[in-house]
Amino acid sequence: MDTGPHNDALGDNGESTSRYRSIIEAVRDGVFVVNLDGTITYVNDSLCSLTGRERNELVGNTFDTLVESGLVESAEFDRFVTIINSIADGEIQDEILTFEIDQETEQMVDVRVSKHIRDDGTDDIIGVVRDVTERERRARAAEQKQEVLAKLYQVGADDAFTFDQKAERILSIGCEYLDLPFGFLSRIEEDTQEIVHAVGEHTLLQPDETAPLEQSYCRKTIQSDDLVGMQDARAELGDDDPAYELFDLGCYIGTKVMVGENLYGTFCFAAPHDREREFNASEREVIKLLGQWAGYELERQRFEERLEGLHGTAQRLLTAETTTDVAKITIEMIVDSFDLPVSAFWEYDATADVLRPVAETDEAVRVVGEAPTFERGDALLWESFDSGDIRNYEDLTERSGTFNPETPLQSEVYIPCGNHGIITCAATEPRAFDEIDVESLRLLEALVTEAITAVKREEQLAERGEALQRQNDRLEEFADVVAHDLRNPMTGAVGFLEIARKTNESQHFDRVEQSLERMEELIDELLMIARGDRQAVNIRTHQLQPIVEEAWSYTDAPKATLFADDPLGEIQADETRLLQLFGNLFRNSIEHGGDDVTVEVGPLADEGGFYVADDGPGFSDKQRTEIEALGDTDEMSGFGVGLMSVIDVVEAHGWDLTVPATDRGARIEIRTGERSE
Repeated sequence: MDTGPHNDALGDNGESTSRYRSIIEAVRDGVFVVNLDGTITYVNDSLCSLTGRERNELVGNTFDTLVESGLVESAEFDRFVTIINSIADGEIQDEILTFEIDQETEQMVDVRVSKHIRDDGTDDIIGVVRDVTERERRARAAEQKQEVLAKLYQVGADDAFTFDQKAERILSIGCEYLDLPFGFLSRIEEDTQEIVHAVGEHTLLQPDETAPLEQSYCRKTIQSDDLVGMQDARAELGDDDPAYELFDLGCYIGTKVMVGENLYGTFCFAAPHDREREFNASEREVIKLLGQWAGYELERQRFEERLEGLHGTAQRLLTAETTTDVAKITIEMIVDSFDLPVSAFWEYDATADVLRPVAETDEAVRVVGEAPTFERGDALLWESFDSGDIRNYEDLTERSGTFNPETPLQSEVYIPCGNHGIITCAATEPRAFDEIDVESLRLLEALVTEAITAVKREEQLAERGEALQRQNDRLEEFADVVAHDLRNPMTGAVGFLEIARKTNESQHFDRVEQSLERMEELIDELLMIARGDRQAVNIRTHQLQPIVEEAWSYTDAPKATLFADDPLGEIQADETRLLQLFGNLFRNSIEHGGDDVTVEVGPLADEGGFYVADDGPGFSDKQRTEIEALGDTDEMSGFGVGLMSVIDVVEAHGWDLTVPATDRGARIEIRTGERSE
């Protein structure tokens, strides 16, 4: 049997044959030649290496020998034979097949086969075999990554799930994706690891289980700038490592969970045995995304809990009869809802020109002692009180003018409450207060300032009656408006952030930033309202069309439809307040007209102004009368907060609002000319 390529298949003479053979033997791809009856007539060394067979085991035989040895499955071989026969019969010229040649190593190859006609007219089948194992692994990894990301998105986007339910489902998805039995979300506090959520049956990796951080695998994750993946933890850590001794985990992968700029804990997966291969790039990327998702969800949950706490505090402040009552309620709220245990409240005594302590936490007394009365200029908080600005001192060791530099306090936030007093929150570590802390305290300050104003006004009144009720209603209205009106830009920020994280496109991050800026502007406007200034503050000329479109983009109703005349013209208005107006009108239409409601915005034909109409259930005659008369919100069938916010904006600009009768749906007309008497 001839064990080399036929001369006429490779060249016309011995010199050519030798030259071609040397080239074929040198290539990394496997090469074989079979005749039309399936007998192998030539193989190069690369093919022998790919199959793990000697040349004399292949030449003179058929490829059935690879099936008999278990190297190739029979189904794969049948495909190969079918293609060979099709080429031999002239049905096709060539073909490329991809299949597995070693189940143990999962080795994958591409085989390209084609017919070659020799000079004597006989035919051979020539095949070129290329190892594509890494290519196929990368393709499978990418496919698996897309599948798991789709599952994670479905869970994360489902508003019916609580964070706890989402966390457990996502941990299960991660365990399935990595083929690891244990998954857990931990929280790191004061050098202690606490398991918050977990899947798997590891005794020490269950909710509420704690361990010293120095004895945990997560310490490596916390110390690293990147996630940590250990294929063989025993080899990497050593038998005597305290984490390996305690948890006995053979492999581990974990990433940090950041809430804002602060470390929350870790998101991790592990197994009791080592792993056959390292964690690949796709797996590491998915775990990073899980950590980012957890941080985002925790941050959103934290902010929503703060808003709920503020609303509850507003209700409690309604019962306060003295400034001391307000101060005590405020400090209790800061501890219970904001988790800021070192806090105090000073009231300003205008007669003596001093700041006197009214309420403080037990932890504040323990850390720095009982709060003193501050003479003017005694401490940094006077700068904040006099300026009326919130001051966040991230590192007190870098500041001069502290009252007592010997205290262990390293960071502090001062929140002035008008000319009534000042709230302080402190911590024993630097940079302890993030953006959510500061913004939450700003909102609280508005409630406190309003409450103290109401208390002092009532203290000066001989009768407690209508005036007190108005102030209480105003305080409750403000709390409701804060919770209500922040939803529109918050919904926009959340939606665009999810898109941005998926696409990593800058324009979506820009929209997130725009939504956050709108929230900050809206907070500033609402704070001014809370202090008694209900007038628009930044009147400019604007094109109405882009404002309408931006307000609509913050709605969370993809099935709803907006029709807006283009152009809508110009308007003299405060842009932020106008966005607030349209946002509340659009939300009202969606809430009462359904997710598929149609909303229309257009100019008024008879005079300056515009209308907003929808095809929802509309208003009753009684409701129309009450809205136009600025009726009591409790009697407006659930329309209170949004429409009262709209009326606030209309009044601030000196416009007129009417609610005409319609055959179908609701229509609100706003006239921007000189207000009629």
